[in-house]
Amino acid sequence: MQNKYDITGKIGPLFTMHSESRIPEWPMYSYERPAYMLWNTIYNRLREHGWTEEQAGDWLKSKEPRWALNGRLGDAIKNIAIEYADYLVNVDKS
Repeated sequence: MQNKYDITGKIGPLFTMHSESRIPEWPMYSYERPAYMLWNTIYNRLREHGWTEEQAGDWLKSKEPRWALNGRLGDAIKNIAIEYADYLVNVDKS
């Protein structure tokens, strides 16, 4: 297996204003979309389970999303990304 490489410094949004010092090397068309999908889905699911708008908003503004990303939520995102990358590799071989 190859060494893992952090591309955080290379990627960024395509259609936002960038400071001259932070123009992404690899601008991405849908860079922000996964974040909006994730947080909207969690928010709406909390509301479906009886949380008030204030409760769900307070959770989103708290440190708990960060902790979730350091644990179970982050692991789930990484696993789906691995699964999708494997799909891309296999489609490319077809």
